[in-house]
Amino acid sequence: MVDALKKYWAVMAIALASWGVSLILHYPDMPWTVYSDVVSLWYREMEGGGGIPCIDFFLEYPPASCFLLAASSFLGGSSLASYYLVFGLLSLPAYIVFGLVIHRLYIGNTPGKFMALASPSLIVYGIYNFDHFVAAAVALSIYLHIRGRNFLSALSLGLAVSLKLIPVILLPLYLSKNPKHVVSGFLTGITPYLPVAFLNPEYFPEFYRFHSGWGLENAWFLWLSGDPFSTSAKLFGFWLMIILLLRSYFSGAGFEVKSFQILSAWFLTSYVFTPQMALWLLPTVPAIGSVADLWPAVEISNVLIIYTWFTTPTPTLPWTLPQTAALVRAAALASIFFLSYRQGLHTPGVRNRIWVSKPGEHHIQQSLDSG
Repeated sequence: MVDALKKYWAVMAIALASWGVSLILHYPDMPWTVYSDVVSLWYREMEGGGGIPCIDFFLEYPPASCFLLAASSFLGGSSLASYYLVFGLLSLPAYIVFGLVIHRLYIGNTPGKFMALASPSLIVYGIYNFDHFVAAAVALSIYLHIRGRNFLSALSLGLAVSLKLIPVILLPLYLSKNPKHVVSGFLTGITPYLPVAFLNPEYFPEFYRFHSGWGLENAWFLWLSGDPFSTSAKLFGFWLMIILLLRSYFSGAGFEVKSFQILSAWFLTSYVFTPQMALWLLPTVPAIGSVADLWPAVEISNVLIIYTWFTTPTPTLPWTLPQTAALVRAAALASIFFLSYRQGLHTPGVRNRIWVSKPGEHHIQQSLDSG
């Protein structure tokens, strides 16, 4: 028991350190401050208390993210610093959940846990946007699914989708087991959409128009077209996405690795891959085994995107430093994707899984993984 508690304390210490450094790193109006969407949104929308985003006015994020901003603004008052600190405090439970779940998922994989919890991206892109909440919800969803808690795992996935829409691509994995519980859990998780649907139904078409009209951002195939608004480049990415997603859904890997492949397939083919989205992969990185040796290349290039973004007036064009970093990131992530896919082919449907019954106790279970 003492050893188990010590392990929890170590995990929590790392998670809290990541949260604290990220909070300080993005603290507004300091000499060291790194850009944060949270601060930018204050100046753009929240200053002066203009109402509830997604209901009183349009914001390009799903409802749960809008409500987090509204809560930060309401509790923080009219001060940018207090608004930011409230958002940071609301973020703390996400870091705690993420740390505890990563520990439980990979209890026998200390290097893998450290790689996820001490990720530079988790620090640099933590108190930056809403993606640390998504990473925590995805991690909890994966853990609950492995434990056979189908309703709760789907509910957690639904919460992730209420924060950022893209994790919905993981839903087909869950439907292969107890689909009625999965559907009911997922619908419960996406209830933040209901008040928006009733009070501001125009939000949904506006959300679609905004994102469909966005140009290429940090997509590697920008280098093929040279035009951030190339329709043909978007179509190229779309068809490639279908191929890679189908390959991922039907790969022979285990659940965690398959989740990594599905998200990676999207990121490698989407016309927008903002660097904070890489946080969604962190719950699955320890599962990919020796292939994770390439993960630091993803981390370094991912962090360099924001640190080079403001060195040029045209950061979305090829041959700029941020897009060069994005290209290196894509090459590293593509290598990991294809290597993990090939590993899954060698052991189709079967893998060794670590599961936990009590704190400090873990067992190895060989399982047939149908999705």
